[in-house]
Amino acid sequence: MNRETLAGIGAAVLLTVGAISYPAPVRAAADAAPQATTTAQVLAPPVSAPAEEERVEPFDTLDVSVLQLDSLKRTVEVNSVGVISLPLAGDFNVAGKTTRQIAADIAERLGRHDLQDPQVTVTLQDANQGTVSLKDAARRGFTVEGSVVLPGVYSIYGPTTLLQGLAMAHGPDQYASDKGVTIYRDLDGRTNGVAYNLADIRRGKVLDPPIYPRDLIVVPGSRAKHMIRDFAPTLPLLYLLPKL
Repeated sequence: MNRETLAGIGAAVLLTVGAISYPAPVRAAADAAPQATTTAQVLAPPVSAPAEEERVEPFDTLDVSVLQLDSLKRTVEVNSVGVISLPLAGDFNVAGKTTRQIAADIAERLGRHDLQDPQVTVTLQDANQGTVSLKDAARRGFTVEGSVVLPGVYSIYGPTTLLQGLAMAHGPDQYASDKGVTIYRDLDGRTNGVAYNLADIRRGKVLDPPIYPRDLIVVPGSRAKHMIRDFAPTLPLLYLLPKL
C-alpha cells in the first residue's frame, strides 16, 4: 500500500471520527453556544436610569464662559487628578462636582477680582459635540469576546447592530461558529441573552439586532473546526509508516 493511499485512508478516518464523535444532531448542538432564549425572541433595550445631574470626572471636557467677558471663555480638560486651570480664577478641583457647583465656585473666585456678580456658565461636552472623553467612551462601551479576531471593549456612538459590532472586532475568526452568537444584556438586575445565527442575519432571514452600551457579545467556537485543526497535523505522519 503506497503513501498516497495511506494519506487517503487517514483523511477518511478523520472524517469518520468526526462523524462518529459528532452525529448530525449533536454537531449542530456543539457548534452552538448555550442559548439563554430562542432566536425568535428579541432582547429588550436597556432601561435608562432616572435622569440626574451628572458629576464631572477626570478627563472630562468643560466649556466655561462668563457673560460679557469673552476673554475668559475657555474649553478646558479636567486633568487626571480632577483639576482645571482658568485665567484670573486660578486652579479648581472639580472632580465629583456638578457643573452648577463649578460655575458657582468660579463666580465666587472671580468676585474677588472686582468683578460684580459674574454670570458663569459651565457645560460638560459629550460625543454629540465632537469631543469624546475617556469616561464617555467607557460609558458607551460594549464587550466582544470569544472567537473573534480582536476581542475587547468598543464604544457605541449612534445606532449600532450586531454585525456592525462584530466588524469593530474585525469579525469572527477562522474557528468561529455562525450559530449561537449571543448578546447578553442586564435588564432589571438580571442578565438576559438571545442567541443568533449570523448566516440567517446575512441572508436577511432575521433582522440584524441592535446592540447597546454595556452589552456583551459572545462568539462561540466551532468544535468541528477545532477538531480538524487538532487532527490535521497528524496526517503527514502517515507517510512515515512502512509500506505494507
